[in-house]
Amino acid sequence: MDTQPIGPKAHGAIDYGFVTLQALAPHLFGLKGSAKTLCYAFAGAQGLLNAFTDQPFALKRLVSFRVHGQLETPFVPSLLLLPWATGALRQRKARRYFVSFFVVALANYLLTDYKANERPNGQKK
Repeated sequence: MDTQPIGPKAHGAIDYGFVTLQALAPHLFGLKGSAKTLCYAFAGAQGLLNAFTDQPFALKRLVSFRVHGQLETPFVPSLLLLPWATGALRQRKARRYFVSFFVVALANYLLTDYKANERPNGQKK
């Protein structure tokens, strides 16, 4: 069984879903202050990266999919560390949101094959 079933197309779609959720989260979940600011910052950073990554939904393919994964290596932990460092996690709603979002983002990260675009004809490992 393939341990990393998410390829560039699915990952790109998931990331745009994440961007949408992050942008809407303050309104949907009543997040205030630094929690709200972080949601918008995360949405902007992820949206820009995804828009310029070599994946089917890119606006312009400037960043390789492998580099996208390398950039997500520190980004995923920051989804929990920055809310903690800024005090956003003191809000119960924000704590629930950021912890849940982190878990889903970590699963997406761990299940993505960031080398998929490097294999001829999209061959599996």
